[in-house]
Amino acid sequence: MLSTRSRPHDHRPHPRQAAQRLAAAVAVAAVWWLTAAAHAQAAVTFVSASSTANLSGASTEVISKPAGVTSGTVLVATITAAGTGAITPPSGWTQIQDATTSLRQTSYYHVAGTTEPASYTWSLGSARRASGGIIAYAGVNTTVPVDASAINSGSSGSATVPSVTTNVAGDTIVAAVGYTGAWLSNSITPGAATTERYDVASTATDSEAADFTQATAGATPTKTATPASSGAWIAAAVALDPATTATLALSTTASPSFSASLPVGDQTPTYSLPLTVQDTRTGSSAGWNLTITSTQFSTGSGHTLAASASHATSVTTTCAGGASCTTPTNTVTYPVTIPAGSTPPTAVKLANAAAGTGAGIFTLTPTIGVTVPADSYAGTYTSTLTISLVSGP
Repeated sequence: MLSTRSRPHDHRPHPRQAAQRLAAAVAVAAVWWLTAAAHAQAAVTFVSASSTANLSGASTEVISKPAGVTSGTVLVATITAAGTGAITPPSGWTQIQDATTSLRQTSYYHVAGTTEPASYTWSLGSARRASGGIIAYAGVNTTVPVDASAINSGSSGSATVPSVTTNVAGDTIVAAVGYTGAWLSNSITPGAATTERYDVASTATDSEAADFTQATAGATPTKTATPASSGAWIAAAVALDPATTATLALSTTASPSFSASLPVGDQTPTYSLPLTVQDTRTGSSAGWNLTITSTQFSTGSGHTLAASASHATSVTTTCAGGASCTTPTNTVTYPVTIPAGSTPPTAVKLANAAAGTGAGIFTLTPTIGVTVPADSYAGTYTSTLTISLVSGP
């Protein structure tokens, strides 16, 4: 159980104004229940890499399958092309990041199946010079391969691979850089404390990628790749989620509060409650349920708000930090009355992900309104919400 509690300052006004203001705080107890334990697997490991350059201009970029790819191997590809036109991936590849300056760079991932082609072809839309590579990794979570990602760009100088905030320990961070310029291959020096996996150049672009391990969850260091000569650049950071972190989990650091000025009449102030839902279970398509119950708002001295005072008016869902996500299909209809009592009553469904949806790491933000009658006793009220995450829609 994770809990955060807040004791607000007493907002009671001067005695002559004692019927004019109500302040309230919410303590949040977030509970998660792991219903699908992960199998013991190795950390993310490098398998091999392949790269190629389109020297004279063509409408496609073809890259060979790296050696040693087997079913479940995760492939990360980055293509750098002259000009800003769209790049279209082969079937089965998912875009991670995309950016343009005077060139275009796009990164993708693909989970290898039992049968893979000898090479993969990206469409460039027209004859363009391009370069790129594929890195193959084992031990990556095949349901949610990307824990976080970000992209950066500049017009000259060294390329800065941006920091990303990882959600779990042991991520492998791919630092992929693309430059304009008619350089030779191996002309980019990778960032410090990284291992270079390829560096390949066309007559108009240079593509380079390196990787490193982030031992603990949190912000990764930026990395600086230095070119042989200055040009426009794009740099992406892609954090790969280890298979060993497969889990269903809920967390929050929220400690919300609100207030109401009673003389203006009946009111419904609102507060938001940001939650992090992580469903990185491998091989699972069960979906999940987020449920909620609460204690009644009380001053602790006999004054309470109605048991039906709180209601969730909406829940927004955002994929966290460039992770790979399957948007949850939420079948809950709002508003939802949040049950309350001296002890928490039976919980109700706050949000859910239908079977086959909701894989990834999400920020869920319910907006909760509280009905405050004008004749409420002025004082400081508190309530505790209990929010649970369980498997199944």
